[in-house]
Amino acid sequence: MYTVSTLYSKVLCIIEICVRKVIMVSAVYEPRAKRKIILAQAAGFCFGVKRAVEMTQEARITRVGKLTTLGPIIHNEQVIDRMRGAGIDTALTLDLITEGTVVMSAHGVAPSQLAQARAQGLQILDVTCPFVTKVHRTAKQLYEQGYQILLVGDKGHTEVRGIVGAVEEIGGSVIVISLPHEIEEFELGKKVAIVCQTTQNSDNYARIVAEVCRTATDVRAINTICNATDELQDAAVRMARQCDVAIVVGGRKSANTQRLRTICEAQGIPAYHIETVEEIEETWLEGKAVIGITAGASTPDWIIEEVAAHLNYGQLPPDWNLHHPNEKC
Repeated sequence: MYTVSTLYSKVLCIIEICVRKVIMVSAVYEPRAKRKIILAQAAGFCFGVKRAVEMTQEARITRVGKLTTLGPIIHNEQVIDRMRGAGIDTALTLDLITEGTVVMSAHGVAPSQLAQARAQGLQILDVTCPFVTKVHRTAKQLYEQGYQILLVGDKGHTEVRGIVGAVEEIGGSVIVISLPHEIEEFELGKKVAIVCQTTQNSDNYARIVAEVCRTATDVRAINTICNATDELQDAAVRMARQCDVAIVVGGRKSANTQRLRTICEAQGIPAYHIETVEEIEETWLEGKAVIGITAGASTPDWIIEEVAAHLNYGQLPPDWNLHHPNEKC
């Protein structure tokens, strides 16, 4: 038989256990912060990248023997890893490719590399973006017309090296700059032609043209920035102006993705460049009700969708509708 004090102690113990369970359940079911996800109206694969990837994948099915890309065909390590898993190798130089088919980058290559591949007896699959090919052609024509060639681009970028190589093949040279103040480092003639890496920023290009016009008297400015670049950047601006924070998805080495982050930050919000969903830090999202997503031209749909699902607590937003840049050659 229990005494009154014993029963009282047992009741207190039961109450304490119940309170603890309520607290635990409350912690488990604590409501999540509401988030609105805004996707840029244009994001992800452009025409040239999609074309290059599809051509390479088709070649793996239809061609016999080794298939090797000369460097990464696009600036996205996750896509390259998937290709490697499908039997498509990557080599940094032609000297390392001894047989089979070599795939030339979507960013283009110098003519000397095409000649070397032929001399080595390799089959060639050229997946250069047609818009990049236009820049090669334009730069050569302008040089042949007697213009000094100025290229607005990122020094060392694959596309820039290819454009420079195309002009050098016909005996010319190219000045490469990325910002207006760099013009002071060079002696410009009176006849100057200005072309542009396809993924540059239009406003920066316009400032450089204006600066050149202060010195040269005969200036030909051919805006060779592709439509997809303008569309991605314009969409990023519109998206960023509605958001508290922007997540910019794309390869670490992707120049156009880096520019998208800069553009978003210029709208007055924090912007974070990630390659994969695992890189997202929850501290970035604290106190942020509206989260924007944009992605570079080399970012595949599946990576963008993984990011969106993570930000939306495990599933794609109900109004999800991913549009690529609407551009054709």
